[in-house]
Amino acid sequence: MPGATDELSAWLDAAVDPFIACDASERVRVFNSAAERLLGWKREELMGRPASRLFPQRLRRHEGKSLLRHLLSRRPALGGRATRVLARRKDGAEILVELTVGASGQGEGERIVLNFRRLHEVIDTLDEPVERALPRRESASLAGDALFRTVVENAPLGILYFDPRAIVIACNELFVHIIGSPKRVLVGLNLLSLRDENILHCVRETLAGHTCDYEGEYRTVTSGKQTPVHVHFAPCFNTSGQVEGGIGIVEDISERRRAESERERLYHEAQEAIRVRDDFLSIASHELKTPLTPLSLRLATLERRLERGEHVEPATLRHARLHLLRITSLINDLLDASRIEAGRLALRPEATHLEGLVERVLRGLEPQRGNHTVHFDAPEQSVQVNVDPFRMEQVLANLVENAFKYSPHGGSVRVSLLQRGGVALLSVSDEGIGIPPDQQRLLFDRYFRARNVSARSFGGLGLGLYISRDIVERHGGRIWVESEPGHGSTFHVALPLMTGVPAQPPWRRRGRSSTETPPPTLPQK
Repeated sequence: MPGATDELSAWLDAAVDPFIACDASERVRVFNSAAERLLGWKREELMGRPASRLFPQRLRRHEGKSLLRHLLSRRPALGGRATRVLARRKDGAEILVELTVGASGQGEGERIVLNFRRLHEVIDTLDEPVERALPRRESASLAGDALFRTVVENAPLGILYFDPRAIVIACNELFVHIIGSPKRVLVGLNLLSLRDENILHCVRETLAGHTCDYEGEYRTVTSGKQTPVHVHFAPCFNTSGQVEGGIGIVEDISERRRAESERERLYHEAQEAIRVRDDFLSIASHELKTPLTPLSLRLATLERRLERGEHVEPATLRHARLHLLRITSLINDLLDASRIEAGRLALRPEATHLEGLVERVLRGLEPQRGNHTVHFDAPEQSVQVNVDPFRMEQVLANLVENAFKYSPHGGSVRVSLLQRGGVALLSVSDEGIGIPPDQQRLLFDRYFRARNVSARSFGGLGLGLYISRDIVERHGGRIWVESEPGHGSTFHVALPLMTGVPAQPPWRRRGRSSTETPPPTLPQK
């Protein structure tokens, strides 16, 4: 009767209690939805498999028989009463259940029926009308129990209670929320089946009559959720002084951990700020004293020669002037950095022919060229942009001076200018020491200096690129670097043209690795 069979299967599947049926070989033939929820298995995973998989290994045989055959032999003595046993979930957790076992049929047609039931959750019991008719003493006791349950359920901490076998028999809703598993899973759970050795130690200590504390990342046996918790375990004693279980008071310390992490982050940031400040003061002192000392000596020499009426060589005055310009540049960098932080760096843009600006800067830097060879790849036609010429000269001068500084053995410094659609692309390349990849993104930060340079060998305050980036971005442009250690660097500045159609500039060049995300096409001014 297929219809009757389907109807029976539907009834079993709708049953509240977990229901399992096995054949004479104790292999699973029926596994309803309630059993799936309780034990974590899907029915297709167990169909035709031994029912012994549902119990811990140590309980699968008893007195020379399988667990099911032993319980069947005990049916007359049990008189239909359930037996408390530990069942094993798919995830390995052990839970205490009430199990009733029955059988029907003979031989190969025998069917063994298992009916599981979870232990009652004590804190969830409700007052029944019959309790109101109890004598005053029992009624007062029940009222006290109700008050206790109210306190436990509304406590600001998670609470669980376990018996002498370390089986959880009650818990409040906050504990359920903290752990992240349903109460039907937590109540009946054998704590000694958990895999956290620290928790096992605390449970054993509690059942031995000692208090114990646990703090760590608790991983839920069902969902895998990890929660940082602090648990205070304490034993419960009966009137004879014997341990009859224990309680765990559970605190979710996620917020505390986050606060500690934030404090640690702020502390490290403060330490880093102090280190940067101290480094900066040390470098600034060195940088300011470096030109002051020779300037003072040259001025003293000039003073003596003038007093003696001797001829003053122009080179002496020129060198003194260069040192004075160096000091002035350092002071101006400090002032500009302060203006940027305060949002007061003013720009006075005007129509500017960029190729003429480049030529002026290169002529002005001729005394600093040393043994470097400078090439300017000028564009075929004029490149006109709307910029503050003084500030843009400051940017280009900084890039060219860096090219001189960080290629100390000479070599070629190449400046190129081209336009693509609505974008002017200015590039400065050198053949110097290059920049490590992990530090290239930090180059434009205030006071940053690459770790592969010495403050004594390569001067500077670490402000030039920081100021240059701010100036370029205030003009609606972008600045970035391409570099390989030992193979030089190329700094690019992209600015919107006064006329033309916006186009994407060639951000990447063959043979170099870009470390900045290519900037978007710049808007037309």
